[in-house]
Amino acid sequence: MDHFLNFFEDQRFVNWVFNPTPEVNRYWEDYIKEHPEQKKDIEYGRILLSQLQQKRECENMGEITALYAGILRQIDKKKDRKPFIRHFLFPLLKYAAVALVFLSLGIFLVNRYNNSHILAEYQSIKEVKDDTEARLILANGGKIILPENESTIDYGQNGKIIINQKDTIKQESTASESEMNQLIIPYGKNSSIRLPDGTQVYLNAGSILIYPPRFKDKTREVFLSGEGYFEVAHNTKKPFVVRTSEVNIVATGTIFNVSAYPTDKMLETVLVEGSVTVKGNSMDVFKKDLVLKPGEMASYNRQTFETICHQVDVTREVAWHNGYLQFESTDLSRIVLKLERYYNIKIYLDNPRLEMRRITGKLMLREEREKVLGVLASTASLTLYKINETSYNLK
Repeated sequence: MDHFLNFFEDQRFVNWVFNPTPEVNRYWEDYIKEHPEQKKDIEYGRILLSQLQQKRECENMGEITALYAGILRQIDKKKDRKPFIRHFLFPLLKYAAVALVFLSLGIFLVNRYNNSHILAEYQSIKEVKDDTEARLILANGGKIILPENESTIDYGQNGKIIINQKDTIKQESTASESEMNQLIIPYGKNSSIRLPDGTQVYLNAGSILIYPPRFKDKTREVFLSGEGYFEVAHNTKKPFVVRTSEVNIVATGTIFNVSAYPTDKMLETVLVEGSVTVKGNSMDVFKKDLVLKPGEMASYNRQTFETICHQVDVTREVAWHNGYLQFESTDLSRIVLKLERYYNIKIYLDNPRLEMRRITGKLMLREEREKVLGVLASTASLTLYKINETSYNLK
């Protein structure tokens, strides 16, 4: 666990966090590709240094970090001299050095990555990568397969779960209130669910929603990976929180859309009506909270750690949950990605330059797949070629 502290000794790493440049970004991107086993440690280190950077009262952050790195280097030089220091004292000194730096800045940081509950959520996401089976996994271990391409789940009275308006399941109470249900929707499928509090959620293809069997705490918290459209049941005394890997969206009763696919560069929150607050999660990737107004989108860039807020056409941004895509001057690559997820297919572009071709139009997703792809090809002035049942080429 303490391996991430070693990156504090690398001045290139410190410069990457405090003063990123395209050259430095490329270096660390290549480094992560070559050393994927160190990716999590790099994330830890970057998050911690970002915490320091966000404290405006400290004007000599670079000097403090350099001093800390120097202390570690001096300890490291001596750690091989005595087994006791190497095996016992050195790790303690490392943690002490971290604590000293943070306390000197008046920072109290709870590292939520160490929370077993969060780790369990991330582990669940890893396990459904490239999955093909839509399912609801109950907190008590029960598994309900959802064979339909479009499924509905409704929480009724007395803990009953109604699947596709016909199958009724009695959810038993669990031994631990911390256990969660998981709704897993792979590529090629989508689902809607009415949660126990009455909140309606529409899940796009390739999404996971983790939620409790009952909302018993002071907040109604769920965890999302992928894309979800939320119509939150109003309750000012019990805020509704959508947690993602980087940000939390807080609402009391409103409508909004969150796109948080793990492989996407951008994490986007669009407010349809009401008001939401977009916060950094426990790792504080935002310098301040953002309060959105209807028609605004908050876009968080996972590569630059920057967030911008701007006006958008809400109808286009959330059209997917009504079964169609509407776009105006949109990159072809972005449209292709949405279609690949929705239909669980692969679409190849014959020329990389086609990715940037701007397209305006509308696609009815529930129509026959090849008809939809044909409309896209015609709109983009391209020809569609079918390679096999799940692969197509646009040229």
